[in-house]
Amino acid sequence: MNFKPLVTLFLLVLLSACGHLDSDRATSSSDTEATSNLPPHTDDEQGDETDKIVLSDAELEAADAAPSADESAHGDLFARMRAGFTLPELDSKYVREYERWDATHPTYLKNLFVRATPFLYHIVEEIEKRGLPMELALLPAVESAYKPEAVSRSRAGGLWQFVPATGREFGLHDTWWYDGRRDAIASTNAALDYLEQLNKMFEGDWFLTLAAYNAGPGTVRRAIKRHRPQHKAVYKNLNLRSETQRYVPKLLALRNIVQNPKKFQVTLPKIASKPYFEVLELPGQIDLNHFAEQTQIDRDLLRHLNAGFKRWATAPDGPHRILVPIGNGDMITRAEAAIASAPAIRFQNHRVRRGDTLSGIARQYGVSVASLRKANHLQNNMIRADRNLVVPVRGGELAALDMASAQTEVVHHVQRGDTLWSIARRYNVQLRELLDWNNFARNQILQLNQTVLIRPSLN
Repeated sequence: MNFKPLVTLFLLVLLSACGHLDSDRATSSSDTEATSNLPPHTDDEQGDETDKIVLSDAELEAADAAPSADESAHGDLFARMRAGFTLPELDSKYVREYERWDATHPTYLKNLFVRATPFLYHIVEEIEKRGLPMELALLPAVESAYKPEAVSRSRAGGLWQFVPATGREFGLHDTWWYDGRRDAIASTNAALDYLEQLNKMFEGDWFLTLAAYNAGPGTVRRAIKRHRPQHKAVYKNLNLRSETQRYVPKLLALRNIVQNPKKFQVTLPKIASKPYFEVLELPGQIDLNHFAEQTQIDRDLLRHLNAGFKRWATAPDGPHRILVPIGNGDMITRAEAAIASAPAIRFQNHRVRRGDTLSGIARQYGVSVASLRKANHLQNNMIRADRNLVVPVRGGELAALDMASAQTEVVHHVQRGDTLWSIARRYNVQLRELLDWNNFARNQILQLNQTVLIRPSLN
């Protein structure tokens, strides 16, 4: 689309992410109960007037690289979505409250759909294939504000905010290399599978289905049982926690605005109904930084599209695919050439013998101590005999860079009052670098004595 986002400040509005488990097995991601005297969005969403953030570079790059909105050729994605809206209206004061809030915060809506642009077409396509209500395409707005890197305080992650246990149940495994919950393709499939399963459980009632997605099916079943078992349960009449009572109204309010933006005096961005990314198959593991350099794709954008990959390379055991933005024809050609010429990455198993040290093993294989610690989830340099270590062995140039970076690494232990901003300023590094080195989200909550890796410039 021909849409040039500005680096503008907007109110910190983080939509609460649900736990997807029964309330007796998981904590609400909002960690606080909303009450009737709160504004339409909960504490985590509303923010303070002084608490403002800007769009990340990856989000801005994603918007810049978005397909042009040639509506005559491709149509308007919002118009396509409207044709698939099927959920009924809900008589709830919360719907009206959220409509007013969203309509009076146009910058929030603009930034929301800038973030949605890389993923929304794919989500719409998958929903249409299954014949599901198109309102579900807006569910990631409620869950994560369309941020695949989002992680809640209850450890829910990704566009659809799966907690680890539910993610594993639907095939979204979280390893040192890869988190399927942050994979846009895998998590969308899993979320729609889960929603279909819940909908069957609640006999086709989509409001109860969505409540169960937020609070867990057991919680909703118990609320129905407490209600009046001899009568059909109605979502708005159930005694559910405030977050769940507001969950469906929040989605419907956004649906109503997308359905009729003129009514709410809202201007939505133009999003063409065409794919944003191409899926390329990989023969094996590749170095993401090398791939970005060879394809001339902005590294932050590449990682944004492939947020499931948590490290400097794709996972050794799959999924062997990568998403690249669809640009001109040369983009795909460059990407295929980069895959073909990618330097080999391999891993070797080392059985720790008595007398071995981590630094000695690192020297033996020509890798850094830091890379050994990361590959084996070690908090320090202590190792025990008879343990197997995974050794990441890379090509000569990459190994040299690895050793050079290790010589300048600093480990900072979080002190009281530390923030990501203050740590970045203290070591004279960029915040985006700090997030990248430590695989942190922008809203990462630091713990006392937590270790933070800093790699000052070699120049």
